[in-house]
Parts: sequence; structure tokens; C-alpha cells
Amino acid sequence: MDEMLKNYPVVLSISDVAEILNVTPATVRRHIRKKDIPSIKVGKLVRIPKDSFISYLHGENKEE
Repeated sequence: MDEMLKNYPVVLSISDVAEILNVTPATVRRHIRKKDIPSIKVGKLVRIPKDSFISYLHGENKEE
């Protein structure tokens, strides 16, 4: 998965994440609202730092 992500920019859009996970953008937004997927707001835009997303995929951001 990390190899596939190298073609994406450093900061991902909701559409990028939806494409990577093969889900709808609404699903990505739901997980962002639940704070499952780390994100930042840039004005009105929501962006996902690629490094944080990769950590999320590896299960490194889970709080237990």
C-alpha cells in the first residue's frame, strides 16, 4: 500500500482517500468526523496528511 501512495501528494483530499480505500467520499467524511482518520482543515477544505494516513492504515493512531 505504501508503494501505491508514493504517487499521491503529501496532503491528500477526501477524494484521494476514497479512491485509495475504494469507498465513497461520504464514508471518508464519516470516518473523519468520528476522528478515525486524522485530518486538518485548511479554510473550508479538509485535507489528510499522507504520513498520518499511512500511520492510520498501519493501525498506529488508534487510541486504546
